[in-house]
Amino acid sequence: MKRKQKEEDPAKGNRTFLREAKELLCRPELSDELAEAVVGKDGELGFLLQVLKDRPRTFNPYLLKGMTVYKEPKALDRKTAELVAVSAAAALHCEHCLEAHMARAVAEGATPDEIMDTILVAGSISESSMLSVAFRKYKQLEGKLKKGKE
Repeated sequence: MKRKQKEEDPAKGNRTFLREAKELLCRPELSDELAEAVVGKDGELGFLLQVLKDRPRTFNPYLLKGMTVYKEPKALDRKTAELVAVSAAAALHCEHCLEAHMARAVAEGATPDEIMDTILVAGSISESSMLSVAFRKYKQLEGKLKKGKE
């Protein structure tokens, strides 16, 4: 006589897997291993990561996401991913991010001219964005002032 296997509730199985994943992501040991994997040449984590490391449940997913975005992108090569990061950091005025991503871009083979072009493109987009927002508000003000004179 064959033993009848218990049918597992798929939802319950998924919850168990999710619980295990959350438990793993909260482990300080994972934080230590991830930190070792990303420590810079000076042997230290950057300021942002140092602060986050005190909270493994936030630090671990943050670092894992960063690793997939910068070190293991699906369609971009690593140099291009870093140049995109340089562009975003420049547009957002993040000095520390700029330093880190420019250094990583160089480590991935970017030339100073490629970094300069990236910064110029980011600056052009930032300028256009700022002007577009400001001009819209200016035109709204113009319209209000014009209505006030009528």
